[in-house]
Amino acid sequence: MTLFKDYRERVPILQLAEHLGYKPVKGKYTKARPVLKDASGDTILIKNPTNPSIQMYWNLGNNREHGSVIDFVKHNLSRFDVQGRNETDSINKILSQFAGIAYDNTKYLDQSIDTQKTFVLEEFKPVIPEVKNLHYLTTQRKISEKTLNEFLPFIRIIDNNGYKNVAFPYVIADQDDRIRGFEIRNYGGFKSFSAGGDKVNATWVADFSPVKAGVQKVFFFESAIDALSFFEIKPVPFEKETSVFVSSGGFPCISQFKHVLDAYPLMASVYACHDNDLSGHLFDIQLACLRIGKTLIKKTLSDSVEFVTNDKSFSLKNERVNLKNFIKKSGIPDDVIALKPNNANDWNEVLQNKDVMSQVKKPVFN
Repeated sequence: MTLFKDYRERVPILQLAEHLGYKPVKGKYTKARPVLKDASGDTILIKNPTNPSIQMYWNLGNNREHGSVIDFVKHNLSRFDVQGRNETDSINKILSQFAGIAYDNTKYLDQSIDTQKTFVLEEFKPVIPEVKNLHYLTTQRKISEKTLNEFLPFIRIIDNNGYKNVAFPYVIADQDDRIRGFEIRNYGGFKSFSAGGDKVNATWVADFSPVKAGVQKVFFFESAIDALSFFEIKPVPFEKETSVFVSSGGFPCISQFKHVLDAYPLMASVYACHDNDLSGHLFDIQLACLRIGKTLIKKTLSDSVEFVTNDKSFSLKNERVNLKNFIKKSGIPDDVIALKPNNANDWNEVLQNKDVMSQVKKPVFN
């Protein structure tokens, strides 16, 4: 399930404001607080323009209008060409449309570079755990000790503001093994990402190969827990020593995909194992286009998605959006395999539901 907090980390207010026609007002910048105005004269001030997770706005003509990206969308619902079943559904649809779309904030960097939180690995006191200390994963997520033993090098226990949490370390796949952040999970649905960590370029990468040149299959997921679940279920055959499992932490950025693809240029097969929902299908499509160097522009409407890929434009009804149908319409090569669980939203749901699990012996490719 996508939470508003996830959208806050992925969708800058600036991106939405510029989409609605707001433009920076010359001479009205304050340190880390650019001012933007639209054609009607509506004027807003943005705080923390380069850090979406803590970005806030104020309407300078209405002191009652201010808040996060959620509040900005709520106050401007009528200006977006999206309509849901209710206000919350409309906000979700709008934010989903922009999540994962690359946004260039370089014009604001010199205004706020010193306000960004810096990721300091030592502050989290990471340790490679023993399986007995991963009871959240075994008890609540139903992942076996056998699977966890395989993945221990890619799991940590960290100190997050005084709490011990399960964490999955993020690296930039085509650069080095330096940890750039943590995907953090725990009981009660707790889901977070380490403050100051790089969630734009870095991913969780569980690479079991002796050398990168020997990698034959790379599997992409929205969470590390889904990757662990998939590994245990084994809905398709794979050899551990020639496989890599990747998590973007939900709403992957193009640069996350690109760094992984660049790290394994000789790999034979790419599997898109994202969630079995509209967003997951769109992530599959984005990955497939990036894999072959095709430009993709997409716009999510209330009941359909409009696509532009290089010289072709077309639309698909929401229920028809998947990689298979996109390939038919666009004519791009079938270089990515989209793999979805039957009757489940994600792979951990399959693992936790034995009735569903029995139906995944023949996985759905689309």
